Amino acid sequence: MSFKHLPLLGAAEIIGALGLSPEQTAAAADMAHRVAQSAWRRRGPRKSGQSYEEFAATVSDCAWLTMFEFGALLALGRRREALLLADASRVVHQAARTAARK
Repeated sequence: MSFKHLPLLGAAEIIGALGLSPEQTAAAADMAHRVAQSAWRRRGPRKSGQSYEEFAATVSDCAWLTMFEFGALLALGRRREALLLADASRVVHQAARTAARK
């Protein structure tokens, strides 16, 4: 488990709000890092020279917390809510990218 890139105050709020155990917290942190590593492996040619640490440092706090909450919901057995969170996150990030291009 690594909290290296997770915003600690935000993670603490999620831990408290969901009532996570230490094991569930560890699983959620691991999930956040696995998702980030997956994104790093699929990065485009523009970012292909970045190490994982460089890439992880550019991930927004909001994205880290979303990935952490996704993992927390899965650790709690709340798969449907986790998938809804992931879908909502994709929609919001896609809308932000579209707005940034205009």
